[in-house]
Amino acid sequence: MVLSLKKNFSFALIGNLVYAACQYLILLIFIKVFPTEDVGMFIYAGAFTTPLMMALDMQLRNFYITDPSTHLKLNDYLSFRSFFNLIGVLGLFLAAIFFKPEYVWVIFLVSLIKVFESQIDLMYGVYQKGHRLDYVAYSRILRGVAAVITVLIVSLFFENLIISLVSYVCVWLLIYLFYERKKVVQRGFVTYESLRLIIVKKENLKKLLVLCSPIFLAILIDKYYLNYPRLKVEDILGVEMLGVFGSLLYFKSMGGQFISSLAQSAIPKLSNYILEKKIKSFNKLLFKMVLIGFFIGALLSVIAYIGGENLLLLLYNEKYAKYSNVLLVVLLGATITFSYIFIATALTCIRKQWVKLPISIVSFALLIGLFYTMPSSRLIDVAYIVLYTEGFTFLLYYTVFILFIKKQL
Repeated sequence: MVLSLKKNFSFALIGNLVYAACQYLILLIFIKVFPTEDVGMFIYAGAFTTPLMMALDMQLRNFYITDPSTHLKLNDYLSFRSFFNLIGVLGLFLAAIFFKPEYVWVIFLVSLIKVFESQIDLMYGVYQKGHRLDYVAYSRILRGVAAVITVLIVSLFFENLIISLVSYVCVWLLIYLFYERKKVVQRGFVTYESLRLIIVKKENLKKLLVLCSPIFLAILIDKYYLNYPRLKVEDILGVEMLGVFGSLLYFKSMGGQFISSLAQSAIPKLSNYILEKKIKSFNKLLFKMVLIGFFIGALLSVIAYIGGENLLLLLYNEKYAKYSNVLLVVLLGATITFSYIFIATALTCIRKQWVKLPISIVSFALLIGLFYTMPSSRLIDVAYIVLYTEGFTFLLYYTVFILFIKKQL
């Protein structure tokens, strides 16, 4: 049974709220159990691995969902992604050995976590293509809760970050092998044969590369743009201050995951509007989603303004609470980010995803330039640099979208 957009939206909302909360609980466990330096290493590993791993994903899930072709099968997509997952893990491991040997095992384990998340993401594409995001919600809740329980027990017992991350990897591996693959077959969406890894045919490999490779550089630059402030904080202020700054940015990251998932849930509907030439309906739905993103960011900003210090004192400790002003600026920037995420999704739906590359290049160049021309010796300085750049990025996305959508009329 196909679910309506409203029901899919509701399930995406519930599933992603629980999942984002679980991801945040894992960070809280690390903050409470481990020293700030260990928290900083964990956050640095995320910033180090995310750009390449996300870029190598090449938004394959979106292309699988919107691909009308009968030539490319799920095997092709899974095998294509698995190959690039392997390249990503090996490349990051070697890079860590040369550039950050003190963080190498943390980086390696975090990259493995992202591999299993990437594999499960394609399973979610199968459900989304069938308009059954309720199954995605069930899976996200299961993964999130299982990870929190496992990490909590292991962290309290061993008090060792590496062992905790190993347990994190193991629980997701088990869920992927013995739950996700089994359930997607039992529910009748695919067969086990469709999940088997294959050597992708030359013509299909060419199609996938032509389809996905233009987005690779755009995602790589975009994710480096998002993670560059974390890397600079570690470089300028040290890993302990990164632990503080990264923990504050987690509010934005959690919201970003949630907003991105809502955007994902609307892709089939937006794509259908384009195919049916219903541009007014397309713009109406997009406008509603941009308003939702702005409202969520604004609400979080108000909460931070009124009670940011008490909130940080409750969740973290005194060391973090004195940076409530940084949290407010971070969330003001997040309000802008949450709005343009939906515009970027709309550009993918009208098959203009290539434009994300020049936007990412210009925004990243501005970010780097601001770091070299503005003060950046305090966390509040870094937060303002990010805010200014996000505002500029929103203007770029909005202007480009208006230009392209007029051509659809």
